[in-house]
Amino acid sequence: MTKEINDSINRILESASSGNGVSVRECEEFLNRIPGFTDKHTIEDTKEFLEYLGNPDKNMKIIHVAGTNGKGSVCSYLTSILMKAGYKVGTFVSPHLIKVNERFLVNGRMISDSLFVEVFVETLQRVMEYGKVGYFPTYFEYLFFMSMILYDVYPVDYLILETGLGGKLDATNSIGVPEINIITEIGFDHMQYLGNTIEEIAGEKAGIIRQGVPTVFFDKQPQSSEVIKKKALELDSRAVVIQKKDIENVRVICDENGNKFIAFSYNSLYDKYVDLKLSTQARYQAENAAIAVTAAEILKDKGADISKQDIQEGLITAKWEGRMEEIRPGIYVDGAHNIDGIEAFLDSVEGIEAQGKKILLFGVVSDKQYLRIVDKILLRKQFDAIYVATLETSRSVSVAELKGAFEHGKEEFGIFGLPIKYYSNVRDALTDIITYRKSGDIVFAAGSLYLIGEIKSMM
Repeated sequence: MTKEINDSINRILESASSGNGVSVRECEEFLNRIPGFTDKHTIEDTKEFLEYLGNPDKNMKIIHVAGTNGKGSVCSYLTSILMKAGYKVGTFVSPHLIKVNERFLVNGRMISDSLFVEVFVETLQRVMEYGKVGYFPTYFEYLFFMSMILYDVYPVDYLILETGLGGKLDATNSIGVPEINIITEIGFDHMQYLGNTIEEIAGEKAGIIRQGVPTVFFDKQPQSSEVIKKKALELDSRAVVIQKKDIENVRVICDENGNKFIAFSYNSLYDKYVDLKLSTQARYQAENAAIAVTAAEILKDKGADISKQDIQEGLITAKWEGRMEEIRPGIYVDGAHNIDGIEAFLDSVEGIEAQGKKILLFGVVSDKQYLRIVDKILLRKQFDAIYVATLETSRSVSVAELKGAFEHGKEEFGIFGLPIKYYSNVRDALTDIITYRKSGDIVFAAGSLYLIGEIKSMM
């Protein structure tokens, strides 16, 4: 580490010990500098530091969640179910949309600024005391260690732990034996780290499977399912498989107050559920909810006091920001940012009726398959107008590249008369949409969680 970084660490620790206080902003600024002076460590390195912390995970009942799409939603549904059953639940998720505190939840609420700073400083002290030459956790590793300290000092009944990316080499995989392994939908994302085939990516995700621990997953693609089943068999892990045929009669319903929900039936291995309801219009969430229901049933098998009513009420009251979320009447945001996510998003858009036009606000980062994503959007022909914007992050695709992708797609697919406008920032695009939007028009935003975070911070 450079002298500048060491000076920054010393300032934070001195301010904390002197009682002058440290702000969340200072903590975030330091976290954002971490990628500039450290690299990802081996899982053995992470385990060693976790052991230095006293292996706090050994005293926790952990549900470990990996996958490409749907991890956060499954975590949210399961958190809500457990809360309805009367349990105190910790949830560690990523990424955040606006504030880094969002990654650390207690009973579905992000921790306070003061608690965030307290745990941040404690983690920094422990890292510096550790004294291993050249060792400093990466951004995600640091946050993971914060979660271990947080839920150790302030215990919860269950901790739902979401991986960052991957599984086998993910920092969260340094924990001991969890209660359940959950693997959500496998798709193409982060291929530079995880592999270029579904089988390779599934192999990385299946790395969270532990000896004798039940594994819940959705049987959506034969290639990934076979990899997960094989790994589960090797480790004597009971594979609990959810299939599309188990979910029936998915539909949008409306209550007497005009609120719209997804309703569906689910035939689990344990029970039959009729008219489960979700506070969303995203049809794909029925699959994520089914995973959460099955996980809750397994926890019940292991001694948790969870009733059918807890499951039903937990699902309907669960909220997960940025997933087909209606942030204002007729304005929906969805964090879909890869091929499978965009297809699921477009399926949901198709099921939402508009009295006027359907308008899309789109932004994407460069390490996604944005050319294929643009093609998917254009081929479905669901939008009457598209507004395209670059994002604040340095990873954003440029205006010129986005324009090239959309104009090439229009020409290739013979699409004429579709108005597409391009903007150098999200604020200007959103301002124009709101200014010129007519009654009955519905606005959708998708393509990146960065985009959703920017929109939510403005509204």
